[in-house]
Amino acid sequence: MLPRARSLVRNDAVAVDPSKIGEFRCVVSTGKKVETAVISLPRYGAGERKLVLRILARHTRGAVASGDLPDEVHAELVASALSPVPNVTETSCTCSRRIDPCLHVTAATYAVSLIVDQMPTSALAVRGVDLSATTVSTDFPRRWMPIESVDATSFFG
Repeated sequence: MLPRARSLVRNDAVAVDPSKIGEFRCVVSTGKKVETAVISLPRYGAGERKLVLRILARHTRGAVASGDLPDEVHAELVASALSPVPNVTETSCTCSRRIDPCLHVTAATYAVSLIVDQMPTSALAVRGVDLSATTVSTDFPRRWMPIESVDATSFFG
């Protein structure tokens, strides 16, 4: 089943929607049939989100904006019991599967793993961490100034 699931992902037959916090919703097209597989993840609580943001702020400088998650950040998150990828997930599918997990859930899992591999911070975002809070920084080197403070009319004449 895994080779077929990988083939579906390679041939763009799996569309992943990571926009809803707490789940990856995947539409899997297998020829004439289209099924929806959902991978549900537990959300971080408010205190956990604050701790994750503190860890990110302490270790990263701009790396989060690129989607990267340095090894030391991952290690500290895991040590704090805040692993980006939880041990427990739930899956569901609209098909009438006879085996568990079905082809659609397997393909969805493979597609999600590729996304998280390319952009590790997506695992934090789907669990409820607002990554935009880590990219706003007022700590500029002295020779820099925020672009918002430049008046374009007076600068360009």
